[in-house]
Amino acid sequence: MKFTFQPLRSALAVGFVATASLVSGCDVKAKVDIAEGGRIAFVEPVIRTPIAGRPTAGYFGYERSYNSTDRIIAVASPAFKRVEMHDSVTEGGMKKMVKLDTLDLPAKSAIKFAPGGKHLMLFEPTKELKDGDQVKVTFVFAEQNPMVITFNVRDVVLITGTEESMDHSKMDHGSMDHGAMNHGDKKP
Repeated sequence: MKFTFQPLRSALAVGFVATASLVSGCDVKAKVDIAEGGRIAFVEPVIRTPIAGRPTAGYFGYERSYNSTDRIIAVASPAFKRVEMHDSVTEGGMKKMVKLDTLDLPAKSAIKFAPGGKHLMLFEPTKELKDGDQVKVTFVFAEQNPMVITFNVRDVVLITGTEESMDHSKMDHGSMDHGAMNHGDKKP
């Protein structure tokens, strides 16, 4: 079934995600082989351990070997009241986050959701989460069936391909006001 993105479609997708999250038997830990003609992989899906009263971030690698394109049109999780895709961009020498309503997925591509770039923002956990927990996150696509991916919750998030790591539990977020950040209407 093929869809064109429209506001009503987006609202329906969010409703579907909420339902699918509760009843889905499809649970994916890291890589997924889909139908003939290609493969989709979610690599090293991780969410930083939430700090009380603050949004947290989710990271992963996305690999697509299909010859066709697709688009992520919604993301949700029963573990959080709201999940959004964001990108970190530099404008006028200042770094800011912008909300991505959708994300185009080119044919035969790889996209990295990592600190300082594209990432998930997860708001208001529905229960306390700690290092080692697992969280299901549902991705809704324009061209294929939704996928439920299991993310690992970690205090320390390794940045793949480097020796660096980020220990979120020791960061000072006292001066960070996420509500005041610019979340423009950037489209991918």
